[in-house]
Amino acid sequence: MKKFPLQFSMQTMKCSPKLRPALSLGLAMTMLGIAWNTTAQAEPFDIAAFALPRTPANEVRFEEPRDVQSVEVEFTGKAPDGVSIAYLQNHWPENRIENYNPDHAFSFGWTKIDDSFNTKWKPAEVEVSAKSTERLQFTFRPLTTEFPKTTDYDVTFRRTLGIQVTGADEGQVKAIHVYTVSKPAVTDLRVELDAGTRVKGAGISLSAYNAMIESVTAGEGAAVDGNRVVLHDASPRSFTLRVSHMLPEHDLSGDEGLITFALEDDTFTISLTSLMNQGPIWSEDFGVYVTRAEDETPFDAYRERTAGDKTIAESVLEEPEQTYQGAFGGQPRPHTISFPLGCALARERFLVEANGDLLVRPNDLNDVKGKDTERYKAHGNGHFYFGLEKWEITSRAPSADFAPVFSIEARKGELKIHQESLAVPLLVPADSEKWAGDDPIVAMVKFRLENTGTASITAELPVAYAQHGERANSYYARSGNQDDYGVTRSPLDELALDNGALRGPFDSEVVLRGKVVTDMQAEPDPVKKAVVYTKSLEPGQSCELLLKVPFIALENDEELAALDRLEFSAWKESTLRYWRIATSRAATLSAPDWPLQALHAAHFMHIQTADISMPDEPRLINTSVGTSTYGNFSNESCMIIRELDERGENEQAQRRLDLWVKYQGSVPQAGNFTDFDGMFYGAGGYEVGQYNQHHGWVIWAMSEHYLITRNDAWFRSIAEPLIKGADWVFRQRRNTMKELDHSRGWEYGFLPAGSLEDVQDFHYWQATNTLTWRGVDNVARALEAFGHPEAARVRKEADAYKADVMKGLETARQHAPLVRLRDGRWVPYYPSRLYNRGRELGWIRETLEGSVYLLLSGMYDPNGREAKWILDDYQDNRLSGPPYGYPRIAFNRTWFSNAGFSMQPCLLANLLPYLDRDEPELYLWVFFNAWNSVYLSESNAMVEHPSPWLGWANNVLVKTSDEANAISWLRYMFVYSKPKLLHLGRAIPRNWFGQTEPFETQRVATEHGRVGIRYEPNPVSRTVRAVASLELRDTPEQLFVRFRTPDKTPLKSVTVNGQAWSKFGAEKGDVDLAGLSGNVVIEIAY
Repeated sequence: MKKFPLQFSMQTMKCSPKLRPALSLGLAMTMLGIAWNTTAQAEPFDIAAFALPRTPANEVRFEEPRDVQSVEVEFTGKAPDGVSIAYLQNHWPENRIENYNPDHAFSFGWTKIDDSFNTKWKPAEVEVSAKSTERLQFTFRPLTTEFPKTTDYDVTFRRTLGIQVTGADEGQVKAIHVYTVSKPAVTDLRVELDAGTRVKGAGISLSAYNAMIESVTAGEGAAVDGNRVVLHDASPRSFTLRVSHMLPEHDLSGDEGLITFALEDDTFTISLTSLMNQGPIWSEDFGVYVTRAEDETPFDAYRERTAGDKTIAESVLEEPEQTYQGAFGGQPRPHTISFPLGCALARERFLVEANGDLLVRPNDLNDVKGKDTERYKAHGNGHFYFGLEKWEITSRAPSADFAPVFSIEARKGELKIHQESLAVPLLVPADSEKWAGDDPIVAMVKFRLENTGTASITAELPVAYAQHGERANSYYARSGNQDDYGVTRSPLDELALDNGALRGPFDSEVVLRGKVVTDMQAEPDPVKKAVVYTKSLEPGQSCELLLKVPFIALENDEELAALDRLEFSAWKESTLRYWRIATSRAATLSAPDWPLQALHAAHFMHIQTADISMPDEPRLINTSVGTSTYGNFSNESCMIIRELDERGENEQAQRRLDLWVKYQGSVPQAGNFTDFDGMFYGAGGYEVGQYNQHHGWVIWAMSEHYLITRNDAWFRSIAEPLIKGADWVFRQRRNTMKELDHSRGWEYGFLPAGSLEDVQDFHYWQATNTLTWRGVDNVARALEAFGHPEAARVRKEADAYKADVMKGLETARQHAPLVRLRDGRWVPYYPSRLYNRGRELGWIRETLEGSVYLLLSGMYDPNGREAKWILDDYQDNRLSGPPYGYPRIAFNRTWFSNAGFSMQPCLLANLLPYLDRDEPELYLWVFFNAWNSVYLSESNAMVEHPSPWLGWANNVLVKTSDEANAISWLRYMFVYSKPKLLHLGRAIPRNWFGQTEPFETQRVATEHGRVGIRYEPNPVSRTVRAVASLELRDTPEQLFVRFRTPDKTPLKSVTVNGQAWSKFGAEKGDVDLAGLSGNVVIEIAY
């Protein structure tokens, strides 16, 4: 297995436990045996020179929070009496980023940080001393003078984005000088040019941030003109420079010294901290090699030393292609969690806990009022306990018919129990789909107890109930209200037994909690606060108990009679019949690896039992991104809707999209927006998440729906709201197309600053703007396809938005430092937001919403150099370990099956650019690893996260949006569709062609029409037969079927519909079918 070189970074410390996030840079250098060339007479470093422009004379504001230790203020005359200072404050000191523990990289993603728009001026407790009659020095008193509870953190600095002089007029302030806790230093650097690539142009202009260039000295082939290096034609070419800067006190202090190199055709920046930790720095793209002056390693020696090092992507390509079983066997398995029960589009849902207990969870009833809301009569969750937690659970499994029917088998000595659970509508047949979203639903839990021994035995099953019940959670995340068996410690209600009915208290009422049908003897147990059912069983004998649990309180004779009529076998069969039809009417998929096929079939059921028909307008469907856990997060809902469209469930997709149309502009978002007229977010009360990207996702999904369905009547009905949505974007971005306070102008043409995702600091976020551009770009495409008269205007606006966003992102990239790859090269880095010159805080900002969206949005070419920079940086630095990836034990041994994906493995589509780049080996590697990290085979469903590391599942099952992504990614192996390309079999695993089981997908909806592909491999004869089903609405410019032979052998011969065929690529295995349609039979030999 590939061994990777050790990579040190104060931000990541790759492949090595981090020493401490709060570790001072000076101490880190000492421990690493490295020393700066630092002069003893270094002057205190004033950071005011790097403050933002366009601020009042009595203020300084910074791009990032700084740990300010002292402030000196110069006045135009004598310092006025009563002058003091204030600082911008919000989340600090409650949130202390320097205390980050790398073992908690997952939870660190939600850490709050102050921003320029949500902070307020706080008067500081200071000591004032006069440096002269015109100059005052302010030092901070201990923090407890302002925050008395911070006795464990009584620091004498203030972490802030700005300083304000108070008690003096603006005109009285001549200058403000700001000093942080970081110590000053002076360092000499040596720069070799033409390192692997000839430096273009006649010169290089140097500038600095958090640093000052003290001198530049020409070497061979160069001359110096101030801070500009003039380049001669001769070789070699080099120069040295001396810079004063700071030694950052901790990783996130904002004091990192940066040197910017402006070349003739581009600009890049290096970090002095990164140079110390990981240097030398070599940019192959720009031909520049930088070392500390005392490091005499020449470029050629450095290149020789790193010649054998590989990026993770390169190392993947050296390994045998990843397989499903390889990933499954190479990862720790997630532990068991609860399974949801429900009916299609009904909001009353139950959870079967891992130990068989039943949870009644009312979340969705309270978010939006319906006729069932007031009839839910329990405080919090209702919870039935059956006492199986101490039994040996031998099996947990969902229905083989991909229905929401769940079985558990357990044994205790010779007594065996089989528990089977499902949910059914109370008043109509389970296969009728005639129930409303807020109609009463009943859980049916059937127990069969069997004596498998040779002597008589007493079978016993207790039934207890509690209000205020909590979900069982993983042992890592559990609270004090859960015991070691995973049973929550809610106070039990006393159940009264009345002719099979179990009744319990609710305030002053007595409520029917369940109805039991059994021939077992029932006896209330006042000690256990349970009704205990018993029966003596002879060897081979069995008994049964059926518990029927209505979600809401039943109120009339019709409902009570309907409850009595519910019979398990009949209702189970009608439930299975309903889902057999529902899960087979659209796209199908079969694969040699059964879990892939099983989840593809079950996913539609998972969606339907998570989503809700709206109580006030049943035609509309609310999309829930997690069953009974999450509401309508628009961005993730669009992932679900996209999968429905590709599956061919277009009417279902439309009903979900129309919900947003109805509630357009009804709910605001967190941001500096001037209005919300036209913004898509509101979902009738189910909307969740202050994600400014929501709107862009919705208009993208609406446009995609039309491009796939070409439903002109529907598009005509929503064209006006869709254009209104695009115009909201164009109108809002005009707020930044002017000179703004404390701004460098990088945000020109961006949306106003606002919230990103779960983290809600206001910034000019890359993901928000690239995804919003993707949305308006797709609106323009849809309008063009429809022939709408507004198409040209929207296209012009969308293209202008793209140009402005790209300009801002390129400016940010040029001023952010290069990052090191594992092969020794350093590449440019795109920050997650403007005005952030380096890595972000936590994995959500840096990875989940990071620069891969430049590719996923389509803004940047997936085959361009920028894509390679981004993808390699993700794999080498962001996904392979803390602080942005999961901790991984023995990385050099386990990386192949444990790396490649984010800490929300199936939400971030970081594998799709590999498919766009036609790199199927990398695509499959990420896909199989990500899938297996969140897939629970015993539930045939996906959770949201391994949390806090692989093997620990959080309790969000089913996480329908993440699962929708995974299903789409699976389908893209078979059907890859772009506006001018249809590629069948683009990323089918090679090992599937090395066995004899056929595999296929059929009835997949694309922009070109409905398509399918079936492969029938015969590895003995070294042939493959394929049938392409092409119900095309248009003829794509390119149409291929690919055959990825098991041993990479080139194709020898091809026939199409029985005729010899010469249009194929032997090496890649692509057969050109351009111009063909209908059923096409392709046979190849290799």
